[in-house]
This record gives sequence, C-alpha cells and structure tokens, in this order.
Amino acid sequence: MDASTTFSSKAWLLDGPIHSLPGILHLENRTLSYLILEQGTFSEAQLASLLESHGTRPASNASKFPIQLFSVSLDTINRFHIPWYYFGAGGKLSFAKHEIRFSFVKPQNTVEPTYYSESFMEWRGGKGQEEVNILEGKASGKRWKELLSTP
Repeated sequence: MDASTTFSSKAWLLDGPIHSLPGILHLENRTLSYLILEQGTFSEAQLASLLESHGTRPASNASKFPIQLFSVSLDTINRFHIPWYYFGAGGKLSFAKHEIRFSFVKPQNTVEPTYYSESFMEWRGGKGQEEVNILEGKASGKRWKELLSTP
C-alpha cells in the first residue's frame, strides 16, 4: 500500500449482541484512527469503560463528541479479517491488546448520528432515518480488507 493512501468510511463499533457506537474509521499516512460521533446504544458506564481501556479521555466540555478512540500505525495492527458471517460488511481488527468488531452497515437498532463534518457532509443522519445501505457497507468492507490485510 502506498503511504499516501487515504480512506474513510462509516463504521459502527460493536459490543455484544446489541450495542454499537457510530463513528468514522479513517486511514491516512499509514495511521488508522476511529472517531466516535455519538454515544449510540452504549450506556455512560460502557462508554467510560471503553475509553479507559484505550487510554482515551473525552473532552471536559458539555459536548464531548466527537472522541478519537484510537490512532495507531498500520505496523502495530496484528490482524484485520472479515468473518464469513459478516457477509463482507464488517470486520474484526486487532492491535496491541484490543480486538474490535466493526459493522460497515448501520445496525437496525440505531440511527445515523446528526454530526456534521465538512469532509463527510453527505452523512447528516438523524431521527427517523430508516435506510440501510448494504451495498455501501460491503464496498467499504472490501476496501478495508484490501488496505488492512497483512501478508
């Protein structure tokens, strides 16, 4: 992979069978990062525990989002794989002592966040949003597999 490769996609960090955090998985300059956009279905305690396990501290102001959960060099990634049961639209990433599951398709029990970013202005989200774009999720999964798979 070229060091100048840049790619981003929507990604929901999954925890257990029903909890997810909406965010953006981003690769730039051989550094992979995850930006949490909203609390999703996590409780305050679950979110605090996740942040603590990654050594991340949220901003102290009232609007704590977005929060960068991690930023790691590609050299520190142990494995990225897409299990068959994710049908190409999700994957498992492991680095250091962490294994994180992502879905590139919006889980049914969530809505896309209302966060606005100049870079992602097409992703506005909000209440009542019912559409799930499976093809977009599968395309993201395919691209992440190309970028993160280790020889």
